[in-house]
Amino acid sequence: MTFKHRFFWANLFGRRYITATFMVAMACQMIFAGQTAARGASVYTIAKVKIDARAENAVLAKKRALKEGPLQALKLIFKRLAPFRAYDRLATLTLSEADSVVDGFAVRSERNSSTRYIALLDYNFSHKKLQALLVKKGVPFFDQRSQKQVLMPVFRGTDDQSARNKDRKQWWRAWRTIDFKHGLTDTRLYQAKQSDHELWQKISIGERQQYDTLRDRYAASKLILVDAQINSQKDRLTLRIYGEDHVGQIDYSQEIPIKEGGLAQNYEAVAQIAFGIIEGRWREPRISGDVVAVIASLDDQDEAASSKRLISETVFLRVAFRGLRDWQQIKQRLQRIPGVQKMQVNSLSPRGADVRLKYPGGINRLRAQLAAYRFALDQGGNDVVLRSLK
Repeated sequence: MTFKHRFFWANLFGRRYITATFMVAMACQMIFAGQTAARGASVYTIAKVKIDARAENAVLAKKRALKEGPLQALKLIFKRLAPFRAYDRLATLTLSEADSVVDGFAVRSERNSSTRYIALLDYNFSHKKLQALLVKKGVPFFDQRSQKQVLMPVFRGTDDQSARNKDRKQWWRAWRTIDFKHGLTDTRLYQAKQSDHELWQKISIGERQQYDTLRDRYAASKLILVDAQINSQKDRLTLRIYGEDHVGQIDYSQEIPIKEGGLAQNYEAVAQIAFGIIEGRWREPRISGDVVAVIASLDDQDEAASSKRLISETVFLRVAFRGLRDWQQIKQRLQRIPGVQKMQVNSLSPRGADVRLKYPGGINRLRAQLAAYRFALDQGGNDVVLRSLK
């Protein structure tokens, strides 16, 4: 029985189990946190997943939420690692697939009414199982974090100071819901001061030199400013992302319709869109390979006509290196490449190693993936030689 099932049934039987449940929950959270700390800020963890479920009673609402939560988390981590062109595959993800790749979860907070359960949960994924699932679905992906950059939510607002201050607070709170710790970009969230908003006002009307003033103020070589403005009809938000990240300069604007649910929820949705754009700028140029149509069954003849399977093929490589330490680092990096399986060293010498491994799609798909991990393949006589580019 998994932790989430024990947690659910312990709470089901009332107050006399509260102490035991609390201890179990805390122990599991400590284990979860310890694992995460040991690995660093893993991109295979999704934090702050908001679960909101309704049912006939609180017990059924909670049961439904904990059942559906893994799939919601899987879709979020899919968006983090996979390219935009693969997002149509989100609809194909299933509850059973989510359960098969989730490696544990922790409860940040929870509350309920008689018919509703609301919680913030952190989900940890098995990177090997998740990578295997993405490969199975024919989806290329990228899981290497960028270096540090700073993001600051800013707000121009209206002449009404009271309304402007309220919107600024809501805009800031919306960004607090984002999981920056495990993001694909190492993004640090800074809260803007009154003077920062004033500088942004000048930047937004063309005084671009004020951006350097703001960047120097926080010693942030990579600083991203994000603003959201409501139009006069109050039916659209204009998102603007301005500054510089590890891809380069950015000045991006997009109009987003306001949906039902209140301004705070709309701000949260816009913040998610903005962070998705920022992470996509880092991820998209580094993803190699096409999104491959993969059939689930040979019985589906229509789909089989236009699809192809990803078959794990054996790849033989001659790995060139400068010494033992260099070889150990190359070997570790090579084993971390998504999709690499059953890697074996057939022979080892002071300057090279003969390696055999399995990779879906064989040498051609591996060649496309290697560039993102700073490797290159050359033809050396009868051998395919792998060299590190760093």
